[in-house]
Amino acid sequence: MSKYINFLKTSIFYIALGIILILYINDHLVGIYLASLVFVVYLVSFLISLSSKKKLLKIIREYPIINDKEISNKLERPLEDVRNILFSLSKNQKKKKWLIVFLNTRYFFLNESVVENFIQLYHKGYNEKKILEHLQRNTRIKSRAEVKAIEITLTNQNRLKNK
Repeated sequence: MSKYINFLKTSIFYIALGIILILYINDHLVGIYLASLVFVVYLVSFLISLSSKKKLLKIIREYPIINDKEISNKLERPLEDVRNILFSLSKNQKKKKWLIVFLNTRYFFLNESVVENFIQLYHKGYNEKKILEHLQRNTRIKSRAEVKAIEITLTNQNRLKNK
């Protein structure tokens, strides 16, 4: 469904660009007005997408750990849209206190308290099994693979110093 929407958006953009060019050739003033209108519509759609990221972050920060399917259900948005937003947020998370982890085609969001707790346990010298045991008491981490994915993500972002 999202592929069709993206194709439709791209098609509409190129059609509008062609119409603007034809109108500009015939009447410069009408072409400039139409180009301005298209720019304003594009700017509004950009601001809407930016506000959806902020809304998503505001909602998911309340949960210690939440995955993309749960976010999709809570926001009543398509799973692919939520995954796209989480992907774009995960690219710029190096200086953030929260963490987005990608594991087995799923995204997990960890709020700052879980990330801090993980880092403390890691620096105490706990192995994956002990970290998993401690985090299972307070959060919904289920497997050592999730713990390993968190560790790898933090290490890749230079947020985790060596033991």
